[in-house]
Amino acid sequence: MLSRNRVQTAVLLLSVAVIAGQTMAHNGAMGIVMERMDGMSILGDHAKSVGDMLKGKTPLDLAAVEEAAQDFVTHGDSIPALFPDTENSRQSTATEALPAIWENWDEFVALAEKFTGDSQALLTVASDLSDGTMSVDEQSRAVRTVFFKAAKNCSACHERFRLDQD
Repeated sequence: MLSRNRVQTAVLLLSVAVIAGQTMAHNGAMGIVMERMDGMSILGDHAKSVGDMLKGKTPLDLAAVEEAAQDFVTHGDSIPALFPDTENSRQSTATEALPAIWENWDEFVALAEKFTGDSQALLTVASDLSDGTMSVDEQSRAVRTVFFKAAKNCSACHERFRLDQD
């Protein structure tokens, strides 16, 4: 059996490794830039998961779709606050945000609001489908319709306001 000190040391080392890994994953991003990159990574993971379900790579899991949609809504609501007009937010060496965000702020906020609204629609559909009255194929079609609307908002925003990642 491990001593209490060894367990505490192992937990501490694991925590340091996780934090270091996150920092390395975002090329030294810190502060608000790191916060928005972490949030976008979570959304990307959810989008991939739901996309895989809709492509038939994994079984449709309405609870997972609902969780993804809730995170989309929560993050969508916070997007404008994650892009303050500050030097660090604009010019951090790790940022992928283009100056067009602040030059076209109203358009940027409108895309975030559209994403949030479409994500709310996805959340509603996923919630409503959990009653089990539709077949899996019908559920998948219903989710697909609203999911791709939300995903289009991500693409539109990235095309206009994010550094090309070629």
